[in-house]
Amino acid sequence: MKAAIFEKPGLENLKIKHDVEQSKITDHDVLIRVKMTGVNPIDHITISGTREVKPIPLYQEPKRLEK
Repeated sequence: MKAAIFEKPGLENLKIKHDVEQSKITDHDVLIRVKMTGVNPIDHITISGTREVKPIPLYQEPKRLEK
């Protein structure tokens, strides 16, 4: 499985790994194959480290969204 990984800001620190082990899938998981994805400009800003970006609170503490 491929993965794009960066551990600190800066495009020079972006690593593309082709040998990432696939996570174990249990009865309560869903495996989704991503064929294409968009890149938001904020993604480039975050990786390049040109501006500090504060995380969205929902991502800091995951919550279940219900109707």
